[in-house]
Order: sequence, then C-alpha cells, then structure tokens
Amino acid sequence: VHSIFVLRLFNDAPAMILLHLSMYLFACCDAWAWGCVVFSLAVSIKMNVLLFAPGLLLLLLQKNRSLFGTVRHLSICALVQLVLGWPF
Repeated sequence: VHSIFVLRLFNDAPAMILLHLSMYLFACCDAWAWGCVVFSLAVSIKMNVLLFAPGLLLLLLQKNRSLFGTVRHLSICALVQLVLGWPF
C-alpha cells in the first residue's frame, strides 16, 4: 500500500546523514569549514535541515568570538548553495 506520506520521506535519510556528518565535523574534528560545506549540502537535499540553522549560528558565534569569522563560515554555506543552484 502506497501512502502519500511515505512519498514525502524519500530525501530525509540522505539529508539527515549529511546533517549528522556535519555535526560530527563540528564537534569531534573541529573542521568548521568542512562542516559548513556538508551542512549546506544537506540543506540542498531537503530544506528541513534549516531548522538546525539557528543552533549553528549560535555555535559559530561562540566558536569564532567575532562577527568576521562567523560571516566567513556562513559565506561558505551560501557559496555552496550558489554553486549548486547555478545551472538552474
């Protein structure tokens, strides 16, 4: 039996895998730039990953202790979105 609700879940698993990979890169590897790239890739798969963006912003502000470093990491996220969306 096919359900309309099941059809909406086909991108959740890859998006959540990339989200958890980005959290691993943030927390364990201290690779914030690569974590931002992977987070942005997760957002490009399914936009419900954006629900984690306010927490990421607070962590970036706490880690960088400056607005410049935070903007630099957020610009990495934006650049990935622009590159992926360029063909469209």
